[in-house]
Amino acid sequence: MGVKVRQKIKGKGQSWWVFITHDGKRTSRKVGDKKAAEAVASTIRAKLQLGEFGFVSSKPVPTFKECSELWLALPHDWKESTRESYQFNLDLHILPVFGKCRIDQITRKDLKIFFDKKYSDGLTLSTIKLMRAPINGVLSYAVVELEQIESNPVRDLELKYKKKPFEIDPLTESESQLLLEQANIFMDGNYYPAVLCALRTGMRIGEIQALKWSDIDFDNRQIEVMRSYRKGRMTDTKNKKRRRVDMTLHLTETLKALRTSQKRDALKKGCPVSKFVFAGTRDELLNRITFKNALNRCTENAGLRQIRIFIRHY
Repeated sequence: MGVKVRQKIKGKGQSWWVFITHDGKRTSRKVGDKKAAEAVASTIRAKLQLGEFGFVSSKPVPTFKECSELWLALPHDWKESTRESYQFNLDLHILPVFGKCRIDQITRKDLKIFFDKKYSDGLTLSTIKLMRAPINGVLSYAVVELEQIESNPVRDLELKYKKKPFEIDPLTESESQLLLEQANIFMDGNYYPAVLCALRTGMRIGEIQALKWSDIDFDNRQIEVMRSYRKGRMTDTKNKKRRRVDMTLHLTETLKALRTSQKRDALKKGCPVSKFVFAGTRDELLNRITFKNALNRCTENAGLRQIRIFIRHY
């Protein structure tokens, strides 16, 4: 048996609640200020002792999955990428573990074990924090809106893990040359300009996909990186800042030759030239997966390790 008095969220507003737990059942009552709530709590304790307090039959307690669906369906002031991140982490990591659990049966210990397991599996602290965010949102919703749990067990849970060092292992100049040689012969060199651009500028794959001819200053041998392409739409760059990167003479001449080739092909087909530099064979944009597969083939043929920067989704 238990009767507790508290605010649902500390310091939020003036309303106080009385939470009653008895014989495996629980309920709550909103009772104005703290003094009134304590008076009500005292009365309920007495009634419980005398067996005079009755619980009103309630609906079955929802599962974490059911609560998450209700929470996601609400209007939120989120970026679309934030919503996608929450949905991705829920589907891949969280729901397989907690989806069928009743929302009131998930404990702080359960969550700590979950996060510890993810860390021991090799996930980074930043990735684990991305998982924590939707869990916190769902549990807070279950406290404030659904009134199914008394408190959010993840709210005060600290995640203290050592940051795992990320070792950068860039290609040497000779390794880069081996890769370019393979890119030059793979599929008639269709991916050579894009591979060369990535190697010489350090641009991310989404930025390479979104690069337009109007972003290139051939006279000054510079590229202005203005946008990125991610999950079917144009977005800002990762840090939301534009930047200029220099082009080597070889990259400049390669891109000039690519532009001439695109103009010639467009003239033959009677269609306009693509505004994107690395247009795909079937799509207007270079396909991320196709490019990744081509790059993997080239690195494999060159006897090199996989290059993480090209296959990284951000």
